[in-house]
Amino acid sequence: MQILDGKKVSEKIVEDLTREVFLIKKNIERIPRLDVILVGDDFGSIKYVNMKEKKAVEVGIDVKVHHLDEKTETEEVTKLIKSLNDDETVDGIMVQLPLPDQIDTNVVLETISPEKDVDGLTPTNLGKLFQGDKSAIAPATPIGIMELFKYYKINLSSKNVVLLGASEIVGKPLIAMLLNDHATVTVCNSYTKNAPDVCRQADILVSAVGIPLYVNKDFIKKDCIVIDVGSNKHPQTGQLVGDVDVEDVVDIVSYITPVPGGVGPMTIASLLLNLMHCYHDRQGNREFN
Repeated sequence: MQILDGKKVSEKIVEDLTREVFLIKKNIERIPRLDVILVGDDFGSIKYVNMKEKKAVEVGIDVKVHHLDEKTETEEVTKLIKSLNDDETVDGIMVQLPLPDQIDTNVVLETISPEKDVDGLTPTNLGKLFQGDKSAIAPATPIGIMELFKYYKINLSSKNVVLLGASEIVGKPLIAMLLNDHATVTVCNSYTKNAPDVCRQADILVSAVGIPLYVNKDFIKKDCIVIDVGSNKHPQTGQLVGDVDVEDVVDIVSYITPVPGGVGPMTIASLLLNLMHCYHDRQGNREFN
């Protein structure tokens, strides 16, 4: 079994981006800027925003966090987004999810300019993904997964890929990206009958169900590649674990992403990759893509 080391790969991406931003500063050009909108005081959301801000600052990116009150309404959030859409110094806009219940998340996301949508959550970018449009901005987690495949030279063409879970943030955009790389894709959801039987057909299994240790050896065929997107608390120990029971599948799989240290660090690095794509597109540096 070989570990798909997201921590190592993400550090390489961050190192390359840091060097790139240094050259931008050296040439006295405008520094890339990321604006993050955080509504309320949810502990997990604040933690994730701090992590993203810290990594962006480490790279040399200009970051501004707009921390709004828990009782903020949809109109106030969309007004802020519209002002950031019009601000020529802003390259990327990210809204930390989930939003409080009184806010219409769809309306908020639809307000973001697709060209500044570093999270890849606007309908425009998702539609472009399924059209195979290279200008599409994909969500960071699927990009991170694809970057892992690229780094470890895992060829997706003609591979049977099974996804457990089809969320807007991970599953659905990843389907499009896999199809664009000529994989054969099957999706399992909560209504799928005999999910373990379906999963055993997979050359590559991606689990994003959010259930600790859900995937065991009954789901895996010999030499399967497993991508564990889960980030869960162990029901007994409280430790961070994925969707996959690693101890149960260790002798079966060929490659696997660890939790922590797999997909997680790749997500933050890929968000910064997206920002740099937005920056270069807005600067007219099309060759960057």
